[in-house]
Amino acid sequence: MNAITPLSLPAADSWPTLWSQCNGWRGRATDEFARAEAVVSEALLHLAAVPERGSGIALPHLVGQRFALMARLVGEGGPFAVEGKGVAKALAEWGAEEPLRALLCHGVVTVTVDHRGCWHMVVRVMAFRAGKATRDIMVLDADEADARLKALHVRRQRLEGRLRAMMAGLRAA
Repeated sequence: MNAITPLSLPAADSWPTLWSQCNGWRGRATDEFARAEAVVSEALLHLAAVPERGSGIALPHLVGQRFALMARLVGEGGPFAVEGKGVAKALAEWGAEEPLRALLCHGVVTVTVDHRGCWHMVVRVMAFRAGKATRDIMVLDADEADARLKALHVRRQRLEGRLRAMMAGLRAA
């Protein structure tokens, strides 16, 4: 037997609130990326000022290049490998978040609402790789988004803490 279960949809006047909640989450996540970018940029500026070892560092314009440069500087064989050992690991962990940054910053968002009245974010982005269009999509519900934001925050704090500790150690030396 098939029974029809009525669904109670959110009231029409709740849509602006749900849309704001979704975009508020997107803004907070984007802020985590901006904060990570800022601390990496400050650390590069600091490393470039270190006599001898930092004198040849050319500060790149693009953020992705800044992260790549920092990884080289603190990675194995880099001029700051000893001081930046913990930074290298935190950078690698942070790098796993790069696809999320691209989706949040460059993606087109559609907000949907489920039968419980919870928002879902559908993000679509197109990129060109090797001359061909690739299309990526991400779907997050509000609960998944909150968990993702918490994990992102922890990773950003870890990266920031290790960079600040490295810079403090260099100042003391």
